[in-house]
Amino acid sequence: MKTHYVSSDKTVRKRVVKHGKIINKPTEGSICHLNIENIDITPSNYKLDFLTSSNSEILNGNSNIVVTIDETNCEIDRQIERAIKWMGENEIAIITINLPSSHADNNKDEIKITFKATLTKHERIKYIWEWTPEEKYSTSLRYKQMAVKLINDNRIKDAFYRFSKAVKLLITLEPIDDLELDETLFNNINKLRTNLYNNMAMCQLKYNNYDYAIDLCTKVLLRDGNNVKAMYRRGCAYGNLKNIERALNDFQKAVHVEPTNMAAWEKMKIYSELWQLANKRSDDMLKKMFCL
Repeated sequence: MKTHYVSSDKTVRKRVVKHGKIINKPTEGSICHLNIENIDITPSNYKLDFLTSSNSEILNGNSNIVVTIDETNCEIDRQIERAIKWMGENEIAIITINLPSSHADNNKDEIKITFKATLTKHERIKYIWEWTPEEKYSTSLRYKQMAVKLINDNRIKDAFYRFSKAVKLLITLEPIDDLELDETLFNNINKLRTNLYNNMAMCQLKYNNYDYAIDLCTKVLLRDGNNVKAMYRRGCAYGNLKNIERALNDFQKAVHVEPTNMAAWEKMKIYSELWQLANKRSDDMLKKMFCL
């Protein structure tokens, strides 16, 4: 029986101390009862800061932890979940997680977290392919609400991950037209998916990932051509990529749909002036070319 597990990216390692049941290992939605012992973090000078700032719900100083798979909300816990999915009930294992240090001067430096974990109990719910559309919608909505709270806590990366989990769950309903859903549920699912794309675009803007933000906003506008938030956010992304024409076009459309949107008005004014300046420079260059 295998005793050593290493993830393909080398981030997660698990060494089995005592084997448990090998059937019905944890999957998405499984409720896992864990006993956590002997937490060690290296370099040691990161230990105090990590324990106070990581937002970990698993390595929180308590010995007995209950965690629902795929519902943790920070990077370290998401990596730990990968190891838990390899565990059988009553298994004891040494788990090691290697993460880039946010304090390091380069990406080669890492923080190594090692601890002993015992999976004392595992409560499995239905496999995801057994979920009804109503269950997938309600879970996605709950994920969205979790992400909004993370946004309010300024945990943008964790919020993006939670928004994307909600979207992936709704994507499993495709092709939605074939499901013969009642009209209310059908509309709610489509509205939620549009909202999730919009929120993901906001997160990408926060991290200056402008091309991704544009793609997400375009998905929103294909579903809802009058979505002002998507127009505004895509305009901001185009603007940061120095695409003045497309940025101005989005801000103009936003103002047309929502004339009281002062933020869009301000952006439209700025990019109108930039567009006029760019045209003047182009005209001046043409004049110089023909004067030679």
